[in-house]
Amino acid sequence: MNEHFNFAAVKAAAMGQLSSLVIEMLPNGRREGDEWVAINPTRSDEHVGSFKVNLKTGLWKDFAVDERGGDVISLYAYLHGVSQLEAMREVARKLGVMAHTTGRKSRPEDIPIIPVPTGAPTPNFEHPRYGQPTSTWTYLDASGNTLGFVARFDVKDGKQVLPLTFCRLKSGRNGWSWKSFRAPRPLYGLRELAERPDAGVLMVEGEKTADAARVLFPDATVVTWPGGASAVRKVDWSPLQGRRVVIWPDNDQPGIAAGEAILGELRKIGAADVRVIKVPEGLDKGWDLADPVPEGIDLQSIFDSRGEEARAGAAKLPTGFYLSPRGIEWLDPTDDEGRPVWISAPIEVLAETRDVDGQSWGVLLRWRDNDGAEHTYALPRSTLAGDGVDARRILIDGGYTISESPKARSKFNSFLLRVRSDNRARAVPHIGWHNDVFVLPDQCFGSSGGETYLHQSSFARENPFRQAGSLAEWQQNVARLAAGNSRLMFAISAALAAALLHPLSAEPGGFHFRGPSSIGKTSALLVGASLWGGGPNGYTKTWRATANGLEGVAAAHTDTLLTLDEMSQVSSREAGEAAYLLANGQGKQRSGKDGSARRQVRFRTLFLSSGEISLADKLAEDGHGRKPAAGQQVRIVDIEADAGANLGLFEDLHEFDSPEAFARHLRSTTSNFYGCAARAFLEVVTGDLDNIRDAVREHMKGFTEHYVPKSADGQVERVAQRFALVAAAGEIAAVSGIVPWPAGEASSAAARCFGDWMTGRGGIGDAETATALKQIRKILLGEIGRFVPAWDKGTDSARLTQRDILGYRKQTQSGGWDFYCTVPAWDTVLCLQLDAKRTAEALAKRGFLLLPNDGRLNKVVSVPGFGKVRVYHILSHLVEDDGDA
Repeated sequence: MNEHFNFAAVKAAAMGQLSSLVIEMLPNGRREGDEWVAINPTRSDEHVGSFKVNLKTGLWKDFAVDERGGDVISLYAYLHGVSQLEAMREVARKLGVMAHTTGRKSRPEDIPIIPVPTGAPTPNFEHPRYGQPTSTWTYLDASGNTLGFVARFDVKDGKQVLPLTFCRLKSGRNGWSWKSFRAPRPLYGLRELAERPDAGVLMVEGEKTADAARVLFPDATVVTWPGGASAVRKVDWSPLQGRRVVIWPDNDQPGIAAGEAILGELRKIGAADVRVIKVPEGLDKGWDLADPVPEGIDLQSIFDSRGEEARAGAAKLPTGFYLSPRGIEWLDPTDDEGRPVWISAPIEVLAETRDVDGQSWGVLLRWRDNDGAEHTYALPRSTLAGDGVDARRILIDGGYTISESPKARSKFNSFLLRVRSDNRARAVPHIGWHNDVFVLPDQCFGSSGGETYLHQSSFARENPFRQAGSLAEWQQNVARLAAGNSRLMFAISAALAAALLHPLSAEPGGFHFRGPSSIGKTSALLVGASLWGGGPNGYTKTWRATANGLEGVAAAHTDTLLTLDEMSQVSSREAGEAAYLLANGQGKQRSGKDGSARRQVRFRTLFLSSGEISLADKLAEDGHGRKPAAGQQVRIVDIEADAGANLGLFEDLHEFDSPEAFARHLRSTTSNFYGCAARAFLEVVTGDLDNIRDAVREHMKGFTEHYVPKSADGQVERVAQRFALVAAAGEIAAVSGIVPWPAGEASSAAARCFGDWMTGRGGIGDAETATALKQIRKILLGEIGRFVPAWDKGTDSARLTQRDILGYRKQTQSGGWDFYCTVPAWDTVLCLQLDAKRTAEALAKRGFLLLPNDGRLNKVVSVPGFGKVRVYHILSHLVEDDGDA
């Protein structure tokens, strides 16, 4: 007769004591009408509210994760992670009722007798189909009693591994049968575990591998389990409670997945410490410890380094979830007869992440796509809000496979919300510097108290910081050819200087290469960009974006180089907004849905730009005479792209016949070799940050003392600091062997570009005055016909209407012209968008404006044919002198 379990009787008894049972199971709760509302102890539930049990019907549900059940037995199974049968037995014990009855016979089957009784006949290992085995292994319990055998048969298509157990046969007699151990199945190596209670345990897959591992690692107690990768959840793992275990998986996906599944099981039963060996690269697929060891592989070193292995799968799985060779699976703990539901492909939970404020929690995940390529991603748990579609979109985009079933998707969401790890990593919302650590999307440089830093984003982003080729190839094909070309050397040095903004507390800003088309401006940007990255979509961006779009681009390039090509592609209004945004390092202040202020986007970047016109000319395109503010001109520095050697932007073509051929070569090589130089620079900087800071400051001081005139305006000093930072970055790269240039060449290139900038701006005075002088000169020369030569004989003053006249001019003895500008024309034409009074004072200070003796800035003069007129008397050398007096 077989044992049948009386679920109905136990449920009926439980209904009579439902309230007391529920309160005992969930003490941290409160009664609300007919419901008991409590904290869910199976997850990180901090507030009472979502987990409810009906005290009349026994129905329960956690509305936060969509877990539910129909009675107190299923509730017990859910809370304790046991089967429905085990839960029923425990509830019956609490209530003092019988859990089973005697029923009719089930279909006869062979039932293993464990251990094998004394006097049992010697087994015959010949299989009726496979013949004699090639190997057999004896399973013993902790006392040395035989539990059964496992036999291996080498067959035409590979191998067959079958268990042989002593059974109560269907015929009623006792005998040997090719029947599996009853679950939970015993481990192979139980006697050795008992004999060596303090030894570390090595877990491998397969009895053959276990025997080989015992020879390789005699100090370890080696164990395995019956049934292979698919039978992990059918094993009795309890003998490993409190033991230190190292899992060495086979070198294939089922083996790795089995290792992760075992790790989860061992954590459930309370193993003291569990690690998973990372199988070294270069081994054949399916390789295990029983196979020949390739030359150059030191197995003992790998085993000894187990303490350094990432606690890769150190995840605490939520109740009902387990890892199998197929990936994540769900088995309802309240349904003892249920079948597992496949949720998703294999995945590792490496750590839980959070930011410096203990916010923005997430999980660090690792998986392989269908090509076998490894992906790692720090997934914010905020992407799991709602139905988790944002999280699934990110993972699917990375080649991860998730079941299309709505139920499986809901369970996947629940898994990521509830899975836990003892490992921690610091999540950062943007790349760049965080304390003394520099973070790129796929790599960190430097250290901060031993904590791992990771870039965590709520959406999948294009990674422009890719690498191709080697540093040596980039040096030979790109950096070597920059030598002798001031603009190219400057672009390379500026690319590296971006990473020094934060350590030096330097002012962000940019450099704009200005000049006609097809002279090599884009080449300079491509060369600079090649230090940081490239790839299918390139690294260089264009100005063709709104200021809002550029805000996101700039934030994605914090502490790195931003390259923006062709300013002509953006409108004048957007150019002005973008200039302010890039110069100020912060986005617009926006409000959330509830009206509260959202966190502003902040960034630090040094950028290179190109265009046929300057920022000032771009702003003027709107027809309203707009001009850049002094702050914009200081933050965004115009450099004439033409280097003056009749070769466009270039000065030395090296082995190339023409500037066009040189530019084509640079375009080709920068698309093949990129992303290595900046990483090498970051290794240098983070490896000796304090000394690098001191060296950069010393170099910047020397640069400004040598190249900045003592009488220079403060604005010139600010710009010179940025040029000095670029020079220092280039010199550090040269000394460190990152660029193949002699010492001093990077500084000379920066000094050349600095000098050309000063020449282009009109001297060393302040930017507002330089802009005013340039504007007034341009109007006087361009509109000279609107200044009547009233003192010349034969002048036809009636030729111009009064409203067209800007003033009068009088020829000097040297052949130049003094200009007498009317007050209205001065205010509305010559000083359009300028402060008319401050401009007049600046011209007077520089000797360009002749003042009367009464202290006023303008005076009354007698103009032939026009009488007495109040005018500003502008001296001829303002037009004759292109410099700043």
